[in-house]
Amino acid sequence: MQKKNSIELIGITGIPLIKEGDNIAELIIEGLTKNEVFLDNGDILVIAQIIVSKSLGLIKDLNKIHPSEIAFDIYHSIKKKSKRANLPIKNPELIQAILDESNRIIKSEHVLITETKHGFVCADAGIDKSNVEGNNKISLLPNDPDNEARKIRHYIQNKTNKNLAVIISDSFGRSFRIGSVGTAIGVSGISPILDKRGEKDLYEKELKTTIIGQIDSLAAAAQLVMGESDEAIPVVLIKGYNYKIKEDVSINSILREKSKDLFRKANNEDIKKILMNRRSYKLDFLEKPVNIDLVKKCIDLSRWAPSAHNGQFWRYIVLERGKTRKILIDKMNEKLREDLSRDGKSTKFINNKIDKTKKCFLKAPILILLCLDKSDLESYPDKKRLQNEYLLGVQSISTSAIYLLLAMESEGLAGSWYCAPLFAKKQVKRILKLPKEFDPMAFITVGYPKELQKRPKRKNLEEIIYKLSENLNE
Repeated sequence: MQKKNSIELIGITGIPLIKEGDNIAELIIEGLTKNEVFLDNGDILVIAQIIVSKSLGLIKDLNKIHPSEIAFDIYHSIKKKSKRANLPIKNPELIQAILDESNRIIKSEHVLITETKHGFVCADAGIDKSNVEGNNKISLLPNDPDNEARKIRHYIQNKTNKNLAVIISDSFGRSFRIGSVGTAIGVSGISPILDKRGEKDLYEKELKTTIIGQIDSLAAAAQLVMGESDEAIPVVLIKGYNYKIKEDVSINSILREKSKDLFRKANNEDIKKILMNRRSYKLDFLEKPVNIDLVKKCIDLSRWAPSAHNGQFWRYIVLERGKTRKILIDKMNEKLREDLSRDGKSTKFINNKIDKTKKCFLKAPILILLCLDKSDLESYPDKKRLQNEYLLGVQSISTSAIYLLLAMESEGLAGSWYCAPLFAKKQVKRILKLPKEFDPMAFITVGYPKELQKRPKRKNLEEIIYKLSENLNE
Protein backbone atom coordinates (compact mmCIF):
# COMPACT_ATOMS: atom_id res chain seq x y z
CA MET A 1 0.00 0.00 0.00
CA GLN A 2 1.34 3.42 -0.97
CA LYS A 3 2.40 5.72 1.86
CA LYS A 4 0.22 8.72 2.67
CA ASN A 5 0.99 11.66 4.90
CA SER A 6 -2.56 12.07 6.18
CA ILE A 7 -5.43 9.97 7.44
CA GLU A 8 -9.14 10.71 7.60
CA LEU A 9 -11.43 9.88 10.53
CA ILE A 10 -15.17 9.73 9.85
CA GLY A 11 -17.69 9.33 12.65
CA ILE A 12 -20.61 7.10 11.65
CA THR A 13 -23.80 8.67 12.98
CA GLY A 14 -27.33 7.31 13.00
CA ILE A 15 -26.53 3.93 14.53
CA PRO A 16 -29.50 3.14 16.83
CA LEU A 17 -29.27 2.28 20.52
CA ILE A 18 -28.08 -1.30 20.64
CA LYS A 19 -30.07 -4.14 22.19
CA GLU A 20 -29.08 -7.69 23.02
CA GLY A 21 -28.99 -9.81 19.88
CA ASP A 22 -28.50 -6.90 17.46
CA ASN A 23 -26.25 -7.56 14.47
CA ILE A 24 -23.55 -4.92 14.94
CA ALA A 25 -21.95 -5.57 11.56
CA GLU A 26 -25.23 -5.13 9.69
CA LEU A 27 -26.03 -1.94 11.60
CA ILE A 28 -22.59 -0.55 10.69
CA ILE A 29 -23.21 -1.27 7.00
CA GLU A 30 -26.58 0.49 7.27
CA GLY A 31 -24.91 3.40 9.07
CA LEU A 32 -22.30 3.76 6.33
CA THR A 33 -25.07 3.86 3.73
CA LYS A 34 -27.03 6.51 5.66
CA ASN A 35 -23.89 8.63 5.96
CA GLU A 36 -23.14 8.11 2.25
CA VAL A 37 -19.73 6.75 3.15
CA PHE A 38 -18.24 3.95 1.07
CA LEU A 39 -15.64 1.41 2.15
CA ASP A 40 -12.31 1.05 0.37
CA ASN A 41 -9.77 -1.72 0.69
CA GLY A 42 -7.53 -1.02 3.67
CA ASP A 43 -10.10 0.99 5.64
CA ILE A 44 -10.19 0.50 9.40
CA LEU A 45 -13.32 0.43 11.56
CA VAL A 46 -12.90 1.37 15.22
CA ILE A 47 -15.91 0.21 17.24
CA ALA A 48 -16.76 1.24 20.79
CA GLN A 49 -16.77 -1.67 23.21
CA ILE A 50 -20.08 -0.61 24.74
CA ILE A 51 -22.16 -1.45 21.65
CA VAL A 52 -20.46 -4.83 21.33
CA SER A 53 -21.15 -5.59 24.99
CA LYS A 54 -24.78 -4.51 24.66
CA SER A 55 -25.31 -6.74 21.63
CA LEU A 56 -23.90 -9.67 23.61
CA GLY A 57 -26.17 -9.00 26.57
CA LEU A 58 -23.26 -8.15 28.86
CA ILE A 59 -25.30 -5.73 30.94
CA LYS A 60 -25.73 -6.56 34.62
CA ASP A 61 -28.12 -5.29 37.25
CA LEU A 62 -26.25 -4.44 40.45
CA ASN A 63 -29.40 -5.16 42.45
CA LYS A 64 -29.09 -8.83 41.48
CA ILE A 65 -25.47 -9.19 42.61
CA HIS A 66 -24.79 -10.66 46.04
CA PRO A 67 -21.53 -9.33 47.50
CA SER A 68 -19.10 -11.75 49.11
CA GLU A 69 -17.26 -11.23 52.36
CA ILE A 70 -14.23 -10.17 50.33
CA ALA A 71 -16.26 -7.49 48.53
CA PHE A 72 -17.40 -6.07 51.87
CA ASP A 73 -13.82 -6.09 53.15
CA ILE A 74 -12.66 -4.09 50.12
CA TYR A 75 -15.63 -1.74 50.45
CA HIS A 76 -14.71 -0.86 54.03
CA SER A 77 -11.02 -0.48 53.15
CA ILE A 78 -11.56 1.93 50.22
CA LYS A 79 -14.51 3.90 51.62
CA LYS A 80 -12.38 6.47 53.46
CA LYS A 81 -9.89 6.69 50.60
CA SER A 82 -12.70 7.50 48.17
CA LYS A 83 -14.03 10.22 50.45
CA ARG A 84 -10.58 11.78 50.80
CA ALA A 85 -10.17 11.76 47.02
CA ASN A 86 -13.65 13.28 46.66
CA LEU A 87 -14.71 10.40 44.43
CA PRO A 88 -17.89 8.30 44.39
CA ILE A 89 -17.82 5.39 46.82
CA LYS A 90 -18.15 2.02 45.14
CA ASN A 91 -20.87 -0.09 46.70
CA PRO A 92 -20.19 -3.76 47.59
CA GLU A 93 -22.29 -4.95 44.63
CA LEU A 94 -20.11 -3.08 42.15
CA ILE A 95 -16.97 -4.30 43.90
CA GLN A 96 -18.26 -7.87 43.62
CA ALA A 97 -18.84 -7.40 39.89
CA ILE A 98 -15.27 -6.12 39.55
CA LEU A 99 -13.95 -9.14 41.44
CA ASP A 100 -15.97 -11.49 39.24
CA GLU A 101 -14.39 -9.99 36.10
CA SER A 102 -10.82 -9.95 37.44
CA ASN A 103 -7.95 -12.36 37.73
CA ARG A 104 -6.58 -10.27 40.57
CA ILE A 105 -6.64 -6.90 42.29
CA ILE A 106 -3.37 -5.12 41.61
CA LYS A 107 -4.05 -1.93 43.56
CA SER A 108 -6.86 -1.18 45.97
CA GLU A 109 -7.13 2.52 46.73
CA HIS A 110 -10.00 4.90 45.91
CA VAL A 111 -10.09 3.02 42.62
CA LEU A 112 -9.54 -0.68 42.00
CA ILE A 113 -6.78 -1.39 39.50
CA THR A 114 -7.29 -4.93 38.34
CA GLU A 115 -6.02 -7.47 35.88
CA THR A 116 -9.05 -8.60 33.91
CA LYS A 117 -9.62 -12.16 32.78
CA HIS A 118 -8.24 -11.07 29.40
CA GLY A 119 -5.00 -9.86 31.00
CA PHE A 120 -5.77 -6.13 30.64
CA VAL A 121 -4.65 -3.91 33.52
CA CYS A 122 -7.23 -1.18 34.00
CA ALA A 123 -9.56 0.47 36.47
CA ASP A 124 -12.50 -1.55 37.78
CA ALA A 125 -11.98 -4.48 35.36
CA GLY A 126 -13.28 -2.30 32.52
CA ILE A 127 -16.77 -2.19 34.06
CA ASP A 128 -18.67 0.96 33.15
CA LYS A 129 -21.93 2.64 34.12
CA SER A 130 -21.87 5.29 31.39
CA ASN A 131 -24.03 4.93 28.28
CA VAL A 132 -26.02 2.17 29.97
CA GLU A 133 -29.70 2.71 30.67
CA GLY A 134 -30.61 2.68 34.37
CA ASN A 135 -28.73 3.86 37.47
CA ASN A 136 -27.96 0.35 38.67
CA LYS A 137 -26.90 -1.21 35.37
CA ILE A 138 -23.29 -1.82 34.34
CA SER A 139 -21.60 -3.05 31.19
CA LEU A 140 -18.91 -5.74 31.15
CA LEU A 141 -16.13 -6.21 28.63
CA PRO A 142 -16.70 -8.90 25.97
CA ASN A 143 -15.25 -12.26 26.97
CA ASP A 144 -13.27 -12.54 23.72
CA PRO A 145 -12.92 -9.13 22.04
CA ASP A 146 -10.65 -10.51 19.30
CA ASN A 147 -13.32 -12.99 18.28
CA GLU A 148 -16.00 -10.28 18.21
CA ALA A 149 -13.76 -8.08 16.03
CA ARG A 150 -13.13 -11.04 13.74
CA LYS A 151 -16.83 -11.86 13.35
CA ILE A 152 -17.75 -8.24 12.57
CA ARG A 153 -14.90 -7.91 10.09
CA HIS A 154 -15.72 -11.13 8.22
CA TYR A 155 -19.41 -10.23 8.00
CA ILE A 156 -18.71 -6.77 6.57
CA GLN A 157 -16.05 -8.09 4.18
CA ASN A 158 -18.44 -10.75 2.86
CA LYS A 159 -21.18 -8.15 2.36
CA THR A 160 -19.02 -5.43 0.78
CA ASN A 161 -16.21 -7.42 -0.86
CA LYS A 162 -13.66 -5.04 0.72
CA ASN A 163 -10.60 -6.00 2.77
CA LEU A 164 -10.47 -4.05 6.00
CA ALA A 165 -9.43 -4.17 9.65
CA VAL A 166 -11.55 -3.89 12.79
CA ILE A 167 -10.51 -2.57 16.19
CA ILE A 168 -12.71 -2.73 19.27
CA SER A 169 -11.81 0.09 21.64
CA ASP A 170 -12.48 1.21 25.18
CA SER A 171 -11.26 4.20 27.17
CA PHE A 172 -8.54 3.42 29.72
CA GLY A 173 -6.84 5.70 32.21
CA ARG A 174 -3.06 6.02 32.33
CA SER A 175 -0.77 5.45 35.29
CA PHE A 176 1.15 8.71 35.28
CA ARG A 177 -1.15 11.11 33.44
CA ILE A 178 -4.62 12.51 33.92
CA GLY A 179 -7.30 11.69 31.38
CA SER A 180 -8.48 8.56 29.62
CA VAL A 181 -7.57 7.65 26.06
CA GLY A 182 -8.97 5.23 23.53
CA THR A 183 -7.30 1.84 23.86
CA ALA A 184 -7.67 -1.26 21.71
CA ILE A 185 -9.09 -4.32 23.45
CA GLY A 186 -9.82 -6.46 20.38
CA VAL A 187 -8.47 -6.60 16.84
CA SER A 188 -8.79 -8.34 13.50
CA GLY A 189 -6.95 -7.70 10.25
CA ILE A 190 -4.12 -5.47 11.47
CA SER A 191 -1.05 -6.15 13.58
CA PRO A 192 -1.35 -4.63 17.06
CA ILE A 193 2.21 -3.33 16.86
CA LEU A 194 4.44 -1.79 14.23
CA ASP A 195 7.97 -3.04 14.81
CA LYS A 196 10.50 -0.48 13.57
CA ARG A 197 13.57 -2.19 14.99
CA GLY A 198 16.31 -2.56 12.42
CA GLU A 199 15.18 0.46 10.41
CA LYS A 200 17.26 3.66 10.18
CA ASP A 201 16.41 7.09 11.54
CA LEU A 202 17.07 10.43 9.79
CA TYR A 203 20.75 10.17 10.67
CA GLU A 204 21.17 6.56 9.52
CA LYS A 205 21.24 5.25 13.08
CA GLU A 206 19.66 1.84 13.50
CA LEU A 207 16.53 1.73 15.67
CA LYS A 208 17.08 -0.76 18.48
CA THR A 209 13.92 -0.63 20.59
CA THR A 210 11.24 1.26 18.66
CA ILE A 211 7.92 -0.58 18.59
CA ILE A 212 4.81 1.47 17.83
CA GLY A 213 1.49 0.49 19.39
CA GLN A 214 -0.38 1.21 16.20
CA ILE A 215 -3.84 -0.09 17.11
CA ASP A 216 -3.78 1.82 20.40
CA SER A 217 -2.76 4.95 18.49
CA LEU A 218 -5.62 4.44 16.04
CA ALA A 219 -8.07 3.79 18.88
CA ALA A 220 -6.91 6.96 20.64
CA ALA A 221 -7.40 9.01 17.48
CA ALA A 222 -10.87 7.55 16.94
CA GLN A 223 -11.81 8.32 20.55
CA LEU A 224 -11.60 12.05 19.81
CA VAL A 225 -14.36 11.60 17.24
CA MET A 226 -16.41 9.14 19.30
CA GLY A 227 -16.40 11.26 22.43
CA GLU A 228 -17.28 10.05 25.91
CA SER A 229 -20.74 11.45 26.64
CA ASP A 230 -23.79 11.96 24.39
CA GLU A 231 -22.10 12.22 20.99
CA ALA A 232 -23.74 8.94 19.85
CA ILE A 233 -20.85 8.05 17.53
CA PRO A 234 -19.91 4.47 18.46
CA VAL A 235 -18.12 3.71 15.18
CA VAL A 236 -15.32 5.61 13.45
CA LEU A 237 -14.02 4.84 9.98
CA ILE A 238 -10.33 5.52 9.37
CA LYS A 239 -9.15 6.02 5.80
CA GLY A 240 -5.66 6.48 4.46
CA TYR A 241 -3.62 4.73 7.15
CA ASN A 242 -0.79 2.70 5.66
CA TYR A 243 -0.64 -0.87 6.96
CA LYS A 244 -0.65 -4.47 5.78
CA ILE A 245 -3.71 -6.67 6.20
CA LYS A 246 -2.79 -9.45 8.62
CA GLU A 247 -5.06 -12.35 9.50
CA ASP A 248 -3.49 -14.11 12.46
CA VAL A 249 -3.48 -11.36 15.07
CA SER A 250 -4.38 -11.10 18.75
CA ILE A 251 -4.59 -8.36 21.33
CA ASN A 252 -2.46 -10.60 23.56
CA SER A 253 0.62 -9.67 21.55
CA ILE A 254 0.68 -6.18 23.10
CA LEU A 255 0.19 -7.28 26.69
CA ARG A 256 3.49 -6.90 28.50
CA GLU A 257 4.78 -10.02 30.21
CA LYS A 258 4.54 -9.77 33.99
CA SER A 259 8.23 -10.60 34.34
CA LYS A 260 9.06 -7.51 32.25
CA ASP A 261 6.59 -5.21 33.99
CA LEU A 262 8.66 -2.80 36.09
CA PHE A 263 5.62 -1.54 37.99
CA ARG A 264 4.21 -4.85 39.15
CA LYS A 265 7.14 -5.97 41.25
CA ALA A 266 5.98 -7.48 44.51
CA ASN A 267 6.28 -5.44 47.68
CA ASN A 268 5.50 -6.40 51.26
CA GLU A 269 1.82 -5.54 50.87
CA ASP A 270 1.60 -7.65 47.70
CA ILE A 271 3.15 -10.62 49.49
CA LYS A 272 0.75 -10.17 52.38
CA LYS A 273 -2.20 -10.15 49.97
CA ILE A 274 -0.99 -13.32 48.25
CA LEU A 275 -0.66 -15.08 51.61
CA MET A 276 -4.09 -13.96 52.81
CA ASN A 277 -5.99 -14.24 49.53
CA ARG A 278 -4.93 -17.75 48.55
CA ARG A 279 -7.83 -20.17 48.82
CA SER A 280 -8.26 -23.90 48.40
CA TYR A 281 -10.32 -23.48 45.25
CA LYS A 282 -12.84 -26.31 44.84
CA LEU A 283 -15.34 -24.60 42.54
CA ASP A 284 -15.66 -24.73 38.75
CA PHE A 285 -12.80 -23.48 36.60
CA LEU A 286 -13.15 -21.27 33.55
CA GLU A 287 -12.97 -23.09 30.23
CA LYS A 288 -9.74 -21.26 29.55
CA PRO A 289 -6.56 -23.18 28.72
CA VAL A 290 -3.63 -22.83 31.10
CA ASN A 291 -0.34 -22.26 29.31
CA ILE A 292 2.04 -25.08 30.23
CA ASP A 293 4.92 -22.58 30.41
CA LEU A 294 3.03 -20.73 33.15
CA VAL A 295 2.67 -24.00 35.06
CA LYS A 296 6.40 -24.63 34.69
CA LYS A 297 7.08 -21.12 35.96
CA CYS A 298 5.08 -21.83 39.12
CA ILE A 299 6.82 -25.18 39.62
CA ASP A 300 10.15 -23.44 39.13
CA LEU A 301 9.35 -21.14 42.05
CA SER A 302 8.34 -24.11 44.20
CA ARG A 303 11.89 -25.47 43.86
CA TRP A 304 13.01 -22.81 46.32
CA ALA A 305 11.00 -24.24 49.19
CA PRO A 306 12.97 -25.34 52.27
CA SER A 307 13.67 -29.07 52.60
CA ALA A 308 15.41 -31.31 55.10
CA HIS A 309 19.16 -31.64 54.34
CA ASN A 310 18.34 -29.51 51.27
CA GLY A 311 17.25 -32.86 49.84
CA GLN A 312 14.66 -31.38 47.45
CA PHE A 313 12.73 -34.65 47.42
CA TRP A 314 9.81 -33.32 45.38
CA ARG A 315 8.94 -34.57 41.91
CA TYR A 316 6.11 -33.17 39.79
CA ILE A 317 4.08 -34.98 37.15
CA VAL A 318 1.97 -32.57 35.07
CA LEU A 319 -1.20 -34.15 33.68
CA GLU A 320 -3.08 -32.29 30.99
CA ARG A 321 -6.59 -33.32 29.99
CA GLY A 322 -6.67 -36.57 28.06
CA LYS A 323 -7.00 -40.33 28.05
CA THR A 324 -4.26 -41.04 30.58
CA ARG A 325 -5.77 -38.78 33.21
CA LYS A 326 -9.22 -40.32 32.73
CA ILE A 327 -7.87 -43.88 33.07
CA LEU A 328 -5.96 -42.84 36.19
CA ILE A 329 -8.99 -41.28 37.89
CA ASP A 330 -11.21 -44.24 36.95
CA LYS A 331 -8.74 -46.69 38.52
CA MET A 332 -8.40 -44.55 41.63
CA ASN A 333 -12.19 -44.42 41.93
CA GLU A 334 -12.38 -48.21 41.68
CA LYS A 335 -10.07 -48.37 44.68
CA LEU A 336 -12.14 -45.71 46.46
CA ARG A 337 -15.32 -47.72 45.83
CA GLU A 338 -13.71 -50.85 47.30
CA ASP A 339 -12.53 -48.98 50.40
CA LEU A 340 -15.85 -47.27 51.06
CA SER A 341 -17.79 -50.51 50.49
CA ARG A 342 -15.63 -52.21 53.13
CA ASP A 343 -16.40 -49.28 55.43
CA GLY A 344 -20.11 -50.08 55.05
CA LYS A 345 -21.00 -46.85 53.23
CA SER A 346 -24.22 -46.74 51.22
CA THR A 347 -24.23 -46.93 47.42
CA LYS A 348 -25.61 -43.38 47.28
CA PHE A 349 -22.81 -42.07 49.50
CA ILE A 350 -20.17 -43.87 47.43
CA ASN A 351 -21.56 -42.64 44.09
CA ASN A 352 -21.72 -39.05 45.35
CA LYS A 353 -18.13 -39.28 46.56
CA ILE A 354 -16.92 -40.68 43.24
CA ASP A 355 -18.86 -38.09 41.20
CA LYS A 356 -17.27 -35.35 43.28
CA THR A 357 -13.82 -36.85 42.73
CA LYS A 358 -14.35 -37.05 38.98
CA LYS A 359 -15.49 -33.43 38.85
CA CYS A 360 -12.44 -32.23 40.78
CA PHE A 361 -9.79 -34.17 38.91
CA LEU A 362 -11.14 -34.42 35.37
CA LYS A 363 -12.48 -30.90 34.86
CA ALA A 364 -9.38 -29.06 36.08
CA PRO A 365 -7.42 -27.78 33.05
CA ILE A 366 -4.20 -29.08 34.64
CA LEU A 367 -3.71 -31.72 37.31
CA ILE A 368 -0.33 -31.98 39.04
CA LEU A 369 0.78 -35.09 40.89
CA LEU A 370 3.32 -34.38 43.61
CA CYS A 371 5.60 -37.27 44.55
CA LEU A 372 8.27 -37.93 47.15
CA ASP A 373 11.45 -39.35 45.63
CA LYS A 374 12.60 -41.76 48.34
CA SER A 375 15.92 -42.34 46.61
CA ASP A 376 17.08 -38.96 47.93
CA LEU A 377 16.32 -39.83 51.55
CA GLU A 378 19.20 -40.72 53.85
CA SER A 379 19.52 -44.34 54.94
CA TYR A 380 19.72 -45.55 58.55
CA PRO A 381 20.21 -49.04 60.04
CA ASP A 382 17.26 -48.73 62.44
CA LYS A 383 13.55 -48.54 61.68
CA LYS A 384 12.84 -45.55 63.92
CA ARG A 385 15.26 -43.20 62.18
CA LEU A 386 14.17 -44.47 58.76
CA GLN A 387 10.60 -43.57 59.70
CA ASN A 388 11.65 -40.11 60.88
CA GLU A 389 13.65 -39.57 57.69
CA TYR A 390 10.54 -40.42 55.67
CA LEU A 391 8.57 -37.87 57.70
CA LEU A 392 11.25 -35.28 56.94
CA GLY A 393 10.67 -35.99 53.27
CA VAL A 394 6.90 -35.62 53.64
CA GLN A 395 7.37 -32.30 55.44
CA SER A 396 9.64 -31.11 52.64
CA ILE A 397 7.08 -32.11 50.01
CA SER A 398 4.49 -30.08 51.90
CA THR A 399 6.58 -26.91 51.81
CA SER A 400 7.08 -27.30 48.07
CA ALA A 401 3.33 -27.72 47.56
CA ILE A 402 2.69 -24.54 49.56
CA TYR A 403 5.21 -22.62 47.46
CA LEU A 404 3.50 -23.93 44.33
CA LEU A 405 0.04 -22.82 45.50
CA LEU A 406 1.35 -19.36 46.40
CA ALA A 407 3.11 -19.07 43.03
CA MET A 408 -0.17 -19.98 41.33
CA GLU A 409 -1.99 -17.30 43.33
CA SER A 410 0.56 -14.70 42.21
CA GLU A 411 -0.13 -15.64 38.57
CA GLY A 412 -3.91 -15.44 38.86
CA LEU A 413 -4.33 -19.23 38.92
CA ALA A 414 -6.40 -21.16 41.42
CA GLY A 415 -6.34 -24.71 42.67
CA SER A 416 -6.47 -27.00 45.63
CA TRP A 417 -4.39 -29.64 47.35
CA TYR A 418 -5.92 -33.14 47.50
CA CYS A 419 -4.45 -36.17 49.27
CA ALA A 420 -6.32 -38.74 47.15
CA PRO A 421 -3.12 -40.32 45.69
CA LEU A 422 -2.14 -41.46 49.20
CA PHE A 423 -5.07 -43.89 49.15
CA ALA A 424 -4.34 -45.36 45.72
CA LYS A 425 -0.56 -45.39 45.46
CA LYS A 426 -0.31 -48.68 43.58
CA GLN A 427 -2.85 -47.60 40.98
CA VAL A 428 -1.16 -44.23 40.47
CA LYS A 429 2.30 -45.73 40.10
CA ARG A 430 1.10 -48.45 37.71
CA ILE A 431 -0.96 -46.22 35.40
CA LEU A 432 1.68 -43.47 35.21
CA LYS A 433 4.59 -45.96 35.14
CA LEU A 434 6.41 -44.10 37.89
CA PRO A 435 9.84 -45.14 39.17
CA LYS A 436 9.58 -47.48 42.17
CA GLU A 437 11.14 -44.86 44.46
CA PHE A 438 8.42 -42.30 43.65
CA ASP A 439 5.82 -42.16 46.41
CA PRO A 440 2.59 -40.37 45.28
CA MET A 441 1.63 -37.73 47.84
CA ALA A 442 -0.94 -35.29 46.50
CA PHE A 443 -2.87 -33.86 43.58
CA ILE A 444 -2.95 -30.13 42.93
CA THR A 445 -5.62 -28.85 40.56
CA VAL A 446 -4.74 -25.85 38.39
CA GLY A 447 -6.96 -23.48 36.44
CA TYR A 448 -8.47 -20.03 36.23
CA PRO A 449 -11.18 -19.46 38.85
CA LYS A 450 -14.74 -19.03 37.62
CA GLU A 451 -15.91 -17.49 40.88
CA LEU A 452 -14.55 -16.39 44.22
CA GLN A 453 -13.96 -18.92 46.96
CA LYS A 454 -15.39 -17.77 50.27
CA ARG A 455 -12.81 -16.74 52.85
CA PRO A 456 -12.47 -19.51 55.47
CA LYS A 457 -12.55 -18.75 59.17
CA ARG A 458 -9.21 -18.63 60.92
CA LYS A 459 -8.42 -19.06 64.59
CA ASN A 460 -7.31 -16.00 66.50
CA LEU A 461 -3.61 -15.51 67.09
CA GLU A 462 -4.10 -16.08 70.83
CA GLU A 463 -5.58 -19.50 70.11
CA ILE A 464 -2.56 -20.81 68.21
CA ILE A 465 0.35 -19.43 70.26
CA TYR A 466 0.65 -21.79 73.21
CA LYS A 467 3.53 -20.12 74.99
CA LEU A 468 5.55 -17.03 74.23
CA SER A 469 8.15 -16.66 76.93
CA GLU A 470 11.91 -16.54 77.27
CA ASN A 471 11.71 -18.30 80.62
CA LEU A 472 10.00 -21.65 80.17
CA ASN A 473 10.06 -22.19 83.96
CA GLU A 474 7.59 -19.37 84.56
